[in-house]
Amino acid sequence: MKIEQLARHASQRALQEVREFAYINAGVDLTRPQYIRGMVNERCNYKCRYCGFWQQKDYLEELSIDEWKQALRSLKDFIGPAPFAIQFSGGEPFVKKGFIDLLHFCHDNRIDWGVITNGSALTPRTIERTVAAAPLNIDISVDSNDAEIHDHSRGIPGSFARIEGGIRTLRDARAAAHKHFLIRIKPTVHANNLASLPDLVRWTQDVGATSIDFAPVRPWVPEASGKLWIKNLPLLDRIIDELIEMKHSGAPIENTETQLRSYRPHFANEMITPAVTPCRVGLRDFHIMPNGNVRTCWFYPVVGNVKDATAEEIWRSDTARLQRQQTTTCDKMGSVDCANSCLSHRTVSHDARRSVMLLKRSKALLAT
Repeated sequence: MKIEQLARHASQRALQEVREFAYINAGVDLTRPQYIRGMVNERCNYKCRYCGFWQQKDYLEELSIDEWKQALRSLKDFIGPAPFAIQFSGGEPFVKKGFIDLLHFCHDNRIDWGVITNGSALTPRTIERTVAAAPLNIDISVDSNDAEIHDHSRGIPGSFARIEGGIRTLRDARAAAHKHFLIRIKPTVHANNLASLPDLVRWTQDVGATSIDFAPVRPWVPEASGKLWIKNLPLLDRIIDELIEMKHSGAPIENTETQLRSYRPHFANEMITPAVTPCRVGLRDFHIMPNGNVRTCWFYPVVGNVKDATAEEIWRSDTARLQRQQTTTCDKMGSVDCANSCLSHRTVSHDARRSVMLLKRSKALLAT
């Protein structure tokens, strides 16, 4: 990540903070989408034990690549000429035909993009085409550097060895292309990998990734709330203490100490005090589902569909306006279902510290 990109996104983040302050304190709605996500499919080629997508009998209808392009044009028209960022996900996004063409469309139209992947697509040819599209970040799901633990968690024998090789190839391709994008390791914390997390941090550094960002398993499927749910809380406390000590010693852990400490009440099924209140998802989130439906939060109905309306029409609709009122007073905030989810947003100070850490880490990696 270049310092210019950090500065640009920091200024947009600061402007959004002002808009949200005006809404919360004066009822003046100047908000715009800030956290934009594009879930291109539900289909996946892995069988992660805590995920429900691969267990579904049917999948949502998927937008075509041309429909995705039109949706992004509409967002750009609404948000303005400055580059905004979209984070793509799935399922596994790289199994969607034409997905890399969509990434090149983003690059050609000054739309910053990132993606989270299970790493199965990190072949030399795919890496070459992906790096050429100038990513902001590539997040890779790795649960453990112990191949047996990782492969069991992900449901695919031999997956860790292939992913590790892919990450090294991606790291080398990034250096060869003189790019600065983030290679972020994204583990899901659960009972099977808990004890190995400190080793995973060390492996993250050894393999040449930029950083690591933990997220606790959520009770989505029965195995997640059963065998994978952490019940050994004393062990959890010891591992969290070790991770925090590693972070203080310079390990590239993105999570704040507050976030890591929240894992105990999460697994104890207790309410968590959020870092940011009231809830802001209705004021900043624009999550495009595979079929074009737009959500701000999974607890609430869709606010529109990109096939039927422009981004501005969706955002300024009566449904979206009502949802902004509802989400800022939501009583579910801090529950197990939302406190440590992808919708749990960081504070401005956390974003600033995180950006500095990532910039330093990126420079250090380029120097090696």
